[in-house]
Amino acid sequence: MRKSLVAVLLASGITSLSYGGDGNRSDGPEAGKQGEHRVLKVFDATGKNVGPVVTLGFFPGVVLHVSGATILVPISRPFDSGGQYPASQYQWGWLASSLGYPTTDCSGPPVVPAGGDASDILRPSIVVREGADATAYVAPDTHTTDVTLRSYVAHGKCAPDTSRPDRLHMVKGWYAESTYSLTQNYPEPLTIHY
Repeated sequence: MRKSLVAVLLASGITSLSYGGDGNRSDGPEAGKQGEHRVLKVFDATGKNVGPVVTLGFFPGVVLHVSGATILVPISRPFDSGGQYPASQYQWGWLASSLGYPTTDCSGPPVVPAGGDASDILRPSIVVREGADATAYVAPDTHTTDVTLRSYVAHGKCAPDTSRPDRLHMVKGWYAESTYSLTQNYPEPLTIHY
């Protein structure tokens, strides 16, 4: 009997130590508080919540559900004609991305390349900017294929692939299955806050 009484007292002492509270039940989950876990979110120009900010390496973005696929869409700070960046406004896509096309004049949808950071986790996609419009091109739910690139767009200019005129430039990737207008659904500028 004494051993069981000692065990009960010992158990209640350990339980009270593991609680760690001061006996005041006005704080913590007992009072309905779930804790201050604040998450930064991306908002469009109208104030609509796009979703939480996620980072992939050093690059911020937001996860979207597009035509049955889950994709990561990167965001970046735009720069003006003087090369200045705003402190709190963002746009869809990465500034330094280069797009490859199966045509010689950069027409049609770009190739969604394999091996991007997000393509290892979510459905591969790529963002194309044409003026003020940004569109996400989403890969199909299939294996990669060998795709011949015949032209590139870099820094807003189209250039045919002349790096190896004796051989065509082959990459692993996908022809886009669907598109999603980012700026039509979530107009820019984008902001990040709680």
